[in-house]
Amino acid sequence: MKSLTKPIVLLFTIATAHFVNDWYSLLIAPTIPILKKLYTISYFQSGMLLSVPYFLAAIMQSPIAHLSETRGVRKLALASGFIMLSIAYFLLYLSHSYYTALLATVFIGIGLGSYHPQGMGILSNVFKDKKGTAIGLNGIGGALGYFFAPISMGYLLSNYGIKSFLLVSIPGILMALTILTVIKIKEEPTKASFRNTLTKELLMLSVVAIVIPFFSRGISSFLPAYFYFHGSNILNANLKASVMLLAGLVAQPLGGVISDKIGRKITISISYFLMGVFLGLFLIKPDLIFLFLMGFFMSLSIPVRHAFAAEIGGKKVNSNIAVVFGMVMIGSSIAPSVIGALVDAFGFRVAFGFNVLIAILGSLLVWTIRPAKKPA
Repeated sequence: MKSLTKPIVLLFTIATAHFVNDWYSLLIAPTIPILKKLYTISYFQSGMLLSVPYFLAAIMQSPIAHLSETRGVRKLALASGFIMLSIAYFLLYLSHSYYTALLATVFIGIGLGSYHPQGMGILSNVFKDKKGTAIGLNGIGGALGYFFAPISMGYLLSNYGIKSFLLVSIPGILMALTILTVIKIKEEPTKASFRNTLTKELLMLSVVAIVIPFFSRGISSFLPAYFYFHGSNILNANLKASVMLLAGLVAQPLGGVISDKIGRKITISISYFLMGVFLGLFLIKPDLIFLFLMGFFMSLSIPVRHAFAAEIGGKKVNSNIAVVFGMVMIGSSIAPSVIGALVDAFGFRVAFGFNVLIAILGSLLVWTIRPAKKPA
């Protein structure tokens, strides 16, 4: 692949797309307290509104990536995902029942299935020698998207209610047009079979990668509800929840740089262990500083897994990332329903505490990935 766009412009555009994509991925969670009342549903049913799109995104990752690489249409696949997201949120605005809202989330899942393999794959091909750093800098966009999702949606909900879904359907169309206009790459079809992508090391990394989305989605999906349950209004609950996501602005670029220097496995292991430690401290004493530090170490390893995937799979870089990110989305799809059911049965403290164990186990599991190739 050859970029006809200046690398810095390409990186900025892909990072902006990352912002919009990850912003969209967290827009339903802030509405859970309102949707729960509106549709008279349980936390488990609320979690399904998040589980369905994440599960579908997991399924769609690899087919979209494989097709886009085989036919050399990565840019088109990237833009199409944002168009689908806009359509999905418009349909969610039109929904008048729990089941029609659940149907609308199917389209969200299809839209979310496109960005990461294409965006990270393009960067990995263009920034071959500094892919960890480039993907880490790109992570600032995703971190900003996560951070602004609860804040912006909390504000919109407090002022416009369910009409907020109509307003948030607009940015996806604008992002798709920007991608088609600004990004100019010379794409070469890659004919390698998808089976060649599935190395033993890549599959093991895929299992390890489940930890972060299970942890982050399990917490972020119900953190606004946690604060709301403890007396905060809908806006303040989402503002407090955003503290966890703010840390990613610093952590993601730092994680990419660190992993380029000390290695991918040790960076992932440290981040998993410490995010579990700080979640435990937050549950003992719900101080926002512990929430921030938990979010920092949670975000530290996010770009590292993409750079790691690009190095230890087959020739199709987008497909390598898609395999790992497909498992990431499976973790994201499972977490809201599992944590929601635990909240229903045992309360927030036990439900969140389950993730401490998940984080510690993940910090050990990463060392089973052997051998790993050195960064290209």
